[in-house]
Amino acid sequence: MRTPVQGPEAANFAGASCLPAPHHGDGGNLTERTPRVAAVLILVYPRGGKPHLVFTERTQTLPNHPGQVSLPGGSRELSDPTLEFTALRETQEELGIPAADVRVLGELGAVDTLGGSFRITPYVGLLTYEPLFRPELNEVATVIEVPLDHLQNPAVFADVEREARGSVLKVRSCDLGGYRIIGPTAQAVEEFLASDYSAAATRALFPE
Repeated sequence: MRTPVQGPEAANFAGASCLPAPHHGDGGNLTERTPRVAAVLILVYPRGGKPHLVFTERTQTLPNHPGQVSLPGGSRELSDPTLEFTALRETQEELGIPAADVRVLGELGAVDTLGGSFRITPYVGLLTYEPLFRPELNEVATVIEVPLDHLQNPAVFADVEREARGSVLKVRSCDLGGYRIIGPTAQAVEEFLASDYSAAATRALFPE
């Protein structure tokens, strides 16, 4: 499916990814060069009485990584004062979520793409209302909404082997409902689930 999908049913759509999928690509073995800097946003928000996370599927027409699934985000621009700003700016550009509406809870550990060309810092953000996503159609083919309780099931995570930089690497993967995200995306989501941010976001959205 290559059209934007919203609401709970969108959790059934995802694709294999080495994430994050920054706008300018992730190609080549760059072990002798400094990785480019990027940021992504783990956005937690309510949908149908449950906390959700959002992912995006890249369009097939993009020159780099068509069809891959990622967290919203991308490369830091020279005009970005911070990486937090980068994550919020990219999320607004890709999904139409106003940066001013997102409460940033904190950041997670940086992760490298499998090819080594990008180093990505994930940020955790909270949106207190059910969003109406307005995807940038030149970049986003599908908006993928996944309930948090699906990701909290340990059975959706596993180790898989992937070839990168001339070696076979063991990397994390996550089943989003029949499809998988692989590598840094899964790693970032797993770290989020193990952190205090997951419970804090749930309490903020659904106080007892």
